Amino acid sequence: MSRIRKMLLYSLGEKRYLRLLASSFQRLYKTGRLGVDYQDIYFLKNLVRPGDNCIDIGAHLGYFTIEMSRLTGTSGHVYAIEPMSKFFNTLKGMVANKKLKNVTLYRFAMGGEEEFVEMGIPRVNNMKKFAYARVIRTSAFLEYVESEKVKNVKGDELFRSLPAVDFIKCDVEGLELAVFQSFLEIIRKHRPIVLCELGDPGERKRLLDLLEGFGYQLYYLENKKLKSLETDSPVRPVSHNHYFIPQDRLEILKDLIE
Repeated sequence: MSRIRKMLLYSLGEKRYLRLLASSFQRLYKTGRLGVDYQDIYFLKNLVRPGDNCIDIGAHLGYFTIEMSRLTGTSGHVYAIEPMSKFFNTLKGMVANKKLKNVTLYRFAMGGEEEFVEMGIPRVNNMKKFAYARVIRTSAFLEYVESEKVKNVKGDELFRSLPAVDFIKCDVEGLELAVFQSFLEIIRKHRPIVLCELGDPGERKRLLDLLEGFGYQLYYLENKKLKSLETDSPVRPVSHNHYFIPQDRLEILKDLIE
């Protein structure tokens, strides 16, 4: 597969290659056959409803953004944050082509105290890994082949005026805790369901410690059901995706919890 991707990247160039990845995913997703690695996107239909306000932090090529746009409908809205210009522009083009009126895009980084952060794309096994894009200081051991400075913002400041926040998806390669530390007012006020990729098992405890005071409990997805997860459990959820669900939303989801 990596050989085929190298050939496509070389023959198409980065811009067309990323457009191909994004559009191919959408076509394959509609078949319903992408498999367990994408179970969380298929499961969104159980969590996101028409009229919801959703935030996609680390939107990348819009895999979650496009599906949330469909689910929230004309009465809801999706706010997608993607700091890397390559991915932002690809997603922007897709949103325009699909004429999605309920999606707002932001090219910002989130978390931490710096006014700007340096984002980079590393090379792994002699191939540029677009999916590994991240804040460089979090993984200085990687070999970065390009970088860019991006303005850093806080969640509470960016989304303070929203009347409701119902769902947040976060995938930021190691800065999840810093991101949600900047969302504490939003969390306190709106109690959204949170879906967060956490590669380090220790991060699940640190994030639950942060959210537990707001009534959140930790779950993971298996066989289309949400299962309770202890922070010290050896279980490694598919794609490292963890669900943080507030107590006042559990009753609505009771049929989905095992």
